[in-house]
Amino acid sequence: MSKEPKGTGKGGGKGPAQDLNPDLMLEDEELTAGIRQDLEKLVEGELAVEELSANRTAFLKAWLKDDLHRAADYLRGLGGELQTLEERTGDWLLDAADPTETAWPNLMRCIKRGQPWALAGETVGEGVELQCLGCGYRALPPANSQITPCHRCGYGCFRQITGGLSDP
Repeated sequence: MSKEPKGTGKGGGKGPAQDLNPDLMLEDEELTAGIRQDLEKLVEGELAVEELSANRTAFLKAWLKDDLHRAADYLRGLGGELQTLEERTGDWLLDAADPTETAWPNLMRCIKRGQPWALAGETVGEGVELQCLGCGYRALPPANSQITPCHRCGYGCFRQITGGLSDP
């Protein structure tokens, strides 16, 4: 028994190219064309996916940028609320405290340091800023007006920050 392929004998005159069936060659060409078309479709699909990915990336970038701006606005607003809460807490504590206990030591410090100070009822000079010794509130009253007690805590002793004071 011989192990040679069928159709080719030791003395046969047909070569391997002549053994192929013309129908098989047509099928091979159709198969090659089909593979080529499938490959082109895959490339088109890949390009479409890349474009979709780019669009989604741009959308996500815009969405994150907008979200970041909203978060920053929220934190800015929260900072203002915290400052308001801090001021309210300070006001509440000052309302609960005896103003003479908190303000007299400040007035004595002004006197010892030689810093100008003023009392409610005195007349304020031009360009004078006053700081309440009870709560620290600062005010810039009109020139030649009478000093009124502090609008926040009602205390009447102030440290003069600039300018001069004159008695009525």
